[in-house]
Amino acid sequence: MSEFAEFAGKIGRTREESTPWWPERKTARKGAPNIVIVFMDDMGWSDPGCYGSEIDTPNIDALAARGVRLTHYTTHAICSPARAALLTGCNAHGVGTGWLANNHPGYPGYSGELPMDAATLPETLRAAGYETIMVGKWHNTPAADNVPGGSKHNWPSQRGFDTFYGFMDGETNHFFPARLMLGNQVLPVDEYPRDYYTGDDWMNQAIRFVKELRESSPEKPFFLYVANNAMHAPLQAKPSDMAKYKGRYDAGWTAAREARHRRQIEMGLIPPGTKLPASDPRAPRWDDTAPENRPLYARHMEAFAGMLDNADQNIGKLVRYLESIGELDNTIILFSSDNGGTDAGGEHGMVLNNRRYSGLPNHPLEHERGMLSRLGGPQSISLYPTAWGEVSNTPFPSFKTYTGGGGRRVSFIASWPARIKDTGAIRRQFMHVTDVMPTLLDMAGVPRLETSHGKPARALDGVSCARLFLENAPSPRSEQYYECWSNRAYYRSGWLARSLQIRDTPVDMDNWTLHNLDEDFSESTDLAAQHPQKLKELVDAFDAAAWKHFVYPLDNRGRPGKFSDVPAWMRERSNHPRRFVPGPQTAARTDVMPMIANRAFRIRVRFTQRAGDAGILWSLGDTIGGMVMYLESDRVNFHYNGFGVPVNFPPVNLAPGAHEAVIEYEALGNRRGRGRLLIDGGEASAWTELSPTLMNGPFEGLDVGLDRRAPVFWELFERHGSYRYTGSIDEVWIEPGARAAAQEK
Repeated sequence: MSEFAEFAGKIGRTREESTPWWPERKTARKGAPNIVIVFMDDMGWSDPGCYGSEIDTPNIDALAARGVRLTHYTTHAICSPARAALLTGCNAHGVGTGWLANNHPGYPGYSGELPMDAATLPETLRAAGYETIMVGKWHNTPAADNVPGGSKHNWPSQRGFDTFYGFMDGETNHFFPARLMLGNQVLPVDEYPRDYYTGDDWMNQAIRFVKELRESSPEKPFFLYVANNAMHAPLQAKPSDMAKYKGRYDAGWTAAREARHRRQIEMGLIPPGTKLPASDPRAPRWDDTAPENRPLYARHMEAFAGMLDNADQNIGKLVRYLESIGELDNTIILFSSDNGGTDAGGEHGMVLNNRRYSGLPNHPLEHERGMLSRLGGPQSISLYPTAWGEVSNTPFPSFKTYTGGGGRRVSFIASWPARIKDTGAIRRQFMHVTDVMPTLLDMAGVPRLETSHGKPARALDGVSCARLFLENAPSPRSEQYYECWSNRAYYRSGWLARSLQIRDTPVDMDNWTLHNLDEDFSESTDLAAQHPQKLKELVDAFDAAAWKHFVYPLDNRGRPGKFSDVPAWMRERSNHPRRFVPGPQTAARTDVMPMIANRAFRIRVRFTQRAGDAGILWSLGDTIGGMVMYLESDRVNFHYNGFGVPVNFPPVNLAPGAHEAVIEYEALGNRRGRGRLLIDGGEASAWTELSPTLMNGPFEGLDVGLDRRAPVFWELFERHGSYRYTGSIDEVWIEPGARAAAQEK
């Protein structure tokens, strides 16, 4: 009876001798505001129109007109850490997320695990009577656990969200998202509508969930976290949104950056004397680029602009809904980004960006130009050139993953019509991403939790900046450390020390620069030589913070090393054969890609074929790269998508009956490989070069009996869609073999 110890009624032998009792139900305080966070991905400080951009963002601009804009809001310089800090109010390294959640190098600051004693914002609000809803990108659970057999203790639904609709990984195809989740379950999606787009889906579902809440509970406040995967690669836009920007970027990135800088001064966002820092060496002046490449460069930015335009349209859709139900005035809406624009596309950008995840170079520019018409659409996985990332970050230097202003400073808008009266104002006070949670709790009148998952809740590193928004009060924060990929920085009372590293080189512990941000908004001038004692003060402060928050050890490895750190058990797990059968949803890439990644393997399928049966026996991967075996016109076919390099085996006639078909693959080193087809034990196709070997990059794993969502072989998809096999399949086995010598180093 111990579980009923709190019962305050009376239990007799009969109802007449008993007194009923009901525990008090927890509800939010009357008049509690709704809370919405719209969190963008890889969006630079200057990308919204109200921060100087030429992109049409009337709905974001309207948020700013109803609220306030911050000019000195900072974040962690990459996605998982920024999201961890947003959701916990703690410094990212201190909650195990100093790097991407995908990796686990074996150090506490980089586990990718949110500690259970770090109470999250949704957990805290839910305990106070809020409904908690999330749509979009999570990316705060280690990749090894983003699978059905993984531990789910750090999934969104276990960390405070009543409703989660989105995806667990760091990026996905905007037209064909892999492993779309509702709660803890993968949604059974074989084919998306041809007009599907993630940005529309996130907001449509978010509004649906709020509508359903209002039908059930007209008074209950809600917390809605719209975690967009725009503007993250792949840069893909709906044709109508992208067409709107046709020709807008033909003048190039040099003119665009200078125009944004001028507008920022005219708008009063930045001081009149703010310098535009020198461009990155990978960002040549537009006039120095080859004219034949400029249409390709411009189209990259047209895709980027179309994506942000779409996000703006969806923000407008949400605002109009809140207005229609009379709840806009009492809804706090925060709009920001996880980090700044990226340099990862390189000097020319990439139409098939995910080749770099597999350690492959970009295609020659002639090949890229030949893919111009596909860029931004579902057959591209594109990322813009470095110079456009520099435009996104105007007027700051550096990029995502770096601790210069371009990585750590992003736009931030707060709107609360019922309480923020200084509408349209610009706030120049300092605020950091860790301050978002305590600020929102303060504004909503919600106390932080004393315990979290049975443990005393850890203290917040953030502080409330509510008075900054409501009264234009001074910021309660004056300093903050930063680290990302061994790049470091420390800010204190107007002064910034920063250290930027060169990938895959020993960490230079002494290459610090010093900047007085009160006089040099854009970090354009190094004052280290003039103020050595100030520099030492900040470097020492960084070191103390780094030890306190588990920032060390620094790791400056590039790809694939830094991106391949996984526990030993996970690497060993990929060395054993595994059986797959028809029926389940797509096997996660985390489970299957290590079994074939730059190594020998066999994939064998046992099936029964009748005359006229057709369809896909199995497919592995997606538009980015992969392979598919299928029957068409009573012939066995095999297609290899080597990250945009296609190989088709000659079709093989097949008589009705039971069969076993095997793809046998040898990894030859240096990313070269060859394969052959065996049917019923006999060679059906001779050894054929299948290069490059497959590695990381595709979003999808293995399908048995069809090719769900993003296709491996686009032409086959256009003919048949997901092409479900009409015969019967017994099983598919993946049998991993020896790794290529180059991977053993």
